[in-house]
Amino acid sequence: MIPSMKKEETELRYNILSNEWIIISPGRRARPNNFQETGDCPFCEMKDQKEPKYYFYKGKENKEKKWTTIVIPNKFPVFEENTTEKDFLESNFYTKKISPGFHDLIITKEHNKFISDLPISRIEEFFTCISKLLIDYRKSKIVKQVAIFHNRGEKAGASQPHPHYQALTLPIIEREYQNELNNLKKYYNKNKKCLHCEINKIEKQFNKRIIAENNDFIAFCPFAPKILFQIIISPKRHMSSFEQITKEEKKSLSKIFKKILLKYDYGFDNLDYNFFLHNSPLDKEYPYFHWYWSFSPRVNCFGGLELGFGLEISSITPEEQAKTLRKM
Repeated sequence: MIPSMKKEETELRYNILSNEWIIISPGRRARPNNFQETGDCPFCEMKDQKEPKYYFYKGKENKEKKWTTIVIPNKFPVFEENTTEKDFLESNFYTKKISPGFHDLIITKEHNKFISDLPISRIEEFFTCISKLLIDYRKSKIVKQVAIFHNRGEKAGASQPHPHYQALTLPIIEREYQNELNNLKKYYNKNKKCLHCEINKIEKQFNKRIIAENNDFIAFCPFAPKILFQIIISPKRHMSSFEQITKEEKKSLSKIFKKILLKYDYGFDNLDYNFFLHNSPLDKEYPYFHWYWSFSPRVNCFGGLELGFGLEISSITPEEQAKTLRKM
């Protein structure tokens, strides 16, 4: 049994061995887990929720509280805006900090419809919400990185069946993200080119891992995937941050996004999955960064090698994975 605990502020604790920050958030234990559809849905009627940030109705922001997509602060946030920033040194050795931040939910109206079930116009609306959040977060001095993600299904970490999408700001740049930033910067300084633009170019030339493509985006299985049937959607035009997307590109992205998710839904019989937006950090400009979406279906079962040593083993080549996905 989990012990009861008074409300505590979220801590970031620094792992001195691995050079990474770990989030300790006891308040998250209070989240109800209603994935088995017991009781009323907290998102259908918006009962006992915080005041919404934005209302969108049929593609346009709406002030009259009639909505098809809504953005609300998470009732059980990892970080809160009104938290006072503090730094600690425990035992004169361990580093930890308490930081303010934002944790918002993007919620679509329909209880049983995921992004893949919605019309293109509604998917565009979802992306408009993300752009608006990023623009607002960029105005804040407390935000360095933003994690935008979705947990589809219980195996993917969802605690509510009603589709919702999370935006969580971070006061630090996470270790793997920083590693990618360093590699992108190193490649850019040496070659005067964006590494992701070069990857897109190589994937088109090789043409064995591409799953879908349109005028503005390319979807492919990465050359060295960490997850079986992992998919990347990357813009063909170089953009460092998602809010730079144009209206036409938003429509193109919505179409290829839906196409990819339907492959998971029907090809794998409603497989649980996560998807994430890899966006440039917001603390300064990163001209060498190139945003993209990553999709990770929950088909892997990690063992000791993966969990203990960080080495993933794939039993199917990414070329075979892409071939299977193209047929779906």
